Amino acid sequence: MDISGFEVNLDVFHEYAGQALPRHVAYPMPTWWTDLSDAESTALLRESRVCVPHNDLSLYLHVPFCEKVCRYCACNRAPQPRNTRQADERIDGYVAAMIAEIGHLTDVLEARQRVRQIHWGGGTPTYLSSDRLASIHDTIAERFDVKGDAGISIELDPRVTTTDTLQVLRRLGFDRVSLGVQDFDQRVQEHVGRIQPFELVRDMVGTCRELGFSSINFDLIYGLPLQTIDSIRDTLEKTIDLSPDRIAYYHFAQIPDKVAIQRGLDYSKLPDSETKLRMFLIALRMFTSAGYEFIGLDHFAKPDEPLAVAAREGTLQRNFQGMTTGGGLDLIGVGASSISHLAQLGFLQNVHGVKEYTTRVSSGDSPIFRGKRFTADDLVRQAVLAELYCHAGIRPSNVEQAYGITFAQYFARELKIMHELERDGLVNVGADNHISLTMPLGHVLTRTVAAVFDAYLEPDAYRAGDREYFSANA
Repeated sequence: MDISGFEVNLDVFHEYAGQALPRHVAYPMPTWWTDLSDAESTALLRESRVCVPHNDLSLYLHVPFCEKVCRYCACNRAPQPRNTRQADERIDGYVAAMIAEIGHLTDVLEARQRVRQIHWGGGTPTYLSSDRLASIHDTIAERFDVKGDAGISIELDPRVTTTDTLQVLRRLGFDRVSLGVQDFDQRVQEHVGRIQPFELVRDMVGTCRELGFSSINFDLIYGLPLQTIDSIRDTLEKTIDLSPDRIAYYHFAQIPDKVAIQRGLDYSKLPDSETKLRMFLIALRMFTSAGYEFIGLDHFAKPDEPLAVAAREGTLQRNFQGMTTGGGLDLIGVGASSISHLAQLGFLQNVHGVKEYTTRVSSGDSPIFRGKRFTADDLVRQAVLAELYCHAGIRPSNVEQAYGITFAQYFARELKIMHELERDGLVNVGADNHISLTMPLGHVLTRTVAAVFDAYLEPDAYRAGDREYFSANA
């Protein structure tokens, strides 16, 4: 069937769509991480400076606060009304803990480490007052060697971010902003609890451009209740009119068993899998026709935007921030629930709760509570999944050269399944076992193909899914 200019076998699509599978923002996924002692986490951090001593850093700072939780949100967030004594005490305690954690991390890492990227996420980072933001940022500049060309980005909620805050961010050196837009339809906004008129977003985009931010990102979500083909097309048209430099077009992660706030949504109003497929393909057609390049699973960027440049240069990576630049950097997380990814070594994650995080750090204890030291097999499969998600295919020679394996032998089971998926039209397998995703079906079902290479899933998960932990793939 032809859908928005793409030929799709709907019988095959329905055979695979709707399976609960990982998005692989990490491998192994946190589901399979284990508790770590302070001594174990400290040893991993110190080992990272020995394992790859010249690796520069990317810092991620998590600010969980927001005034009101949106009903679709699966992020670690802490709703907190503003301008009360209780709020000020809670926020000041959290900011002090973040500053203390930065100090602790730099003590553990010892030498003053070079930082190439800084990203603030949430929650709503701009929930913090300008002076609180500046105090954390100044501590980073004092304790780390932040390079002059470092990319510094932050997530914004257009409803609570003021022009004064944007001016402070520019003075501090922030150069990229990400606006949580999600959808422009008023009925959808009202239902999910995030009302922000088009004019509000338009004016904020104009202010960001006037202040000189070099890149503006929009986060959009498709698959929300009450969305229709017509409403999503209108949102896409409005987005193109505002011309952000980068767009993340996320499939709604529907996990009400794990995210209580999602139970307030009307699930009878959700678009079905075929409608969501159409929403994705319409966006693919509209964004690429408008000059954006399609990147990874769900991102679009203008050709000169750093994300598109990274995709062409092979430095694109996928992590908990989605598709990002800076391949090869060690990621160090600060704040409640934040995650560190130490190349070649493992993951570390902080406790989730604001109170527990603040108490641990203020008591002089590490906030890290779990993680995963990589096995040799983890590293090989990480490389394979990175190729698949970032470059829409797997080049066996790259993996063989990096890890000294024979791809056809190491992945004999997986290649057998790849030929099965090839018959169904999800992938093409070359004579050298070069695997490439088909357009559009393979791209839409990337998570299905990736599940074949995930050794922590059941062998038939690519067909049966794993509903205990994950959201639907399409």
